[in-house]
Amino acid sequence: MRFLPFLKSVDSLVPKIALAASTLAFLSTSACHRERGMNILLVTIDTLRADHCSTYGYARETTPTLQGLSEQGARMALAYAPTATTGPTHASIMTSLYPLTHGVVKNGMTLDDRFETLAERLRAAGYRTEAVVSSFVLDAKFGYAQGFEAYDDDFDAAHATVHRTEFDGHEVEGAFDQTAPRTTEKAGRVLARLAAGREPFFLFVHYFDPHAPYVPPFDVGDRFAAADARDELARSIGAYDGEIAFADRELSGLLDSLARSGLERETLVVVTADHGEGLMQHGHMHHGVQIYEEAVRVPLLFRLPGRIAAGRTFVEPVELIDLLPTVFELAGIRFPGPAQGRSLAPALAGGAPLDPQREVYLHRRHYAPGEVGGIRVAGEQFGIRSGRWKYIEGDEEGTRELYDLDHDPGERVNLVESAPQTADAMRALVAAWKDAHRRDTAEPLELSPEDLERLKALGYVD
Repeated sequence: MRFLPFLKSVDSLVPKIALAASTLAFLSTSACHRERGMNILLVTIDTLRADHCSTYGYARETTPTLQGLSEQGARMALAYAPTATTGPTHASIMTSLYPLTHGVVKNGMTLDDRFETLAERLRAAGYRTEAVVSSFVLDAKFGYAQGFEAYDDDFDAAHATVHRTEFDGHEVEGAFDQTAPRTTEKAGRVLARLAAGREPFFLFVHYFDPHAPYVPPFDVGDRFAAADARDELARSIGAYDGEIAFADRELSGLLDSLARSGLERETLVVVTADHGEGLMQHGHMHHGVQIYEEAVRVPLLFRLPGRIAAGRTFVEPVELIDLLPTVFELAGIRFPGPAQGRSLAPALAGGAPLDPQREVYLHRRHYAPGEVGGIRVAGEQFGIRSGRWKYIEGDEEGTRELYDLDHDPGERVNLVESAPQTADAMRALVAAWKDAHRRDTAEPLELSPEDLERLKALGYVD
């Protein structure tokens, strides 16, 4: 492990040569792109919590590239992943369905091919579709390659950060992951090939950094080193921040390649994350077992010159299941459905208002009773954010939590006992949502007259 920062430093030099060569191919074909339609570049950065991005107010300058995107396009201040796990969130991004509906509720499960993905729909609309991913969690065997003409999930063991031969009951063939420079190098080559064609393209790129182990290259990690080397948590957080800056720098290289291609004004760029990271804020270092804000709030940025106004921030809550219908509407393609997300295109392209009281639903997979990473777990957890309120329940764990995020953004003071009506109303919303979405439908169940009266009294329904 001690050699990984050095390897990442060496890796960071490799893409520059390949991308410089790719630029020549870009420039020679740029005259052919005027009638291709809108291209789409979707980037997900693994394990990136929003509040550790300088773009979202973090004191350390971790994300200058994301900051540039926010200045050139739009930033969603309250974007939520549906769960704090990589596989389920990516399945939701690609289908616009909650994990309860598409069934991928934990890593290692396979997305059923009866669910049509973003790539499948875009390919049917005439798009070239390719992907470069960086973790075995998104291996093609789990169904994530549906609709992609080419899906690069092949990693070099010499440059992996995680070394394991088994994952969630599956054999890991080859390496488990690859570092960000490898991803940028591969994605740059794919981008060159796609840019040389006449068809519009959809390129999906997944960066594994800043997922643990936190091993940023020395030139980045030193900037965030802990002042007290004896403080283990501070050291880990500094290394995590260094990994964020490392991934952000590699993203800059990919975006530079797009700019040199001459296709920047014709390409919708979307950058987000699959989940956040605990960093011991609620007693857990990593992710997957909690649905507090640090685990599910993620960055979400859009850029499309000439269509999305530069420098705008939307403060209303949105969900990652919104990406599929948003992309289709911005591309001017008829969207056949079904989708459980909402298109953000009217807001992004036309300034239409978003709903400040929108309900955001959260889910944690089922666990057998026991302990994971120092946290007691049993069964599932469900959560909802509505306006200022955040509610979390775990029936098998016997827990109910209610937080006023306006006054308690860190979710420290449980108000279930002092605000029982609000807690009960939100519990009713969660119950209806669970029943509705377990049945592969976006249609909500009808609440009882008593539940409706409680919700009306609290302003949740008209």
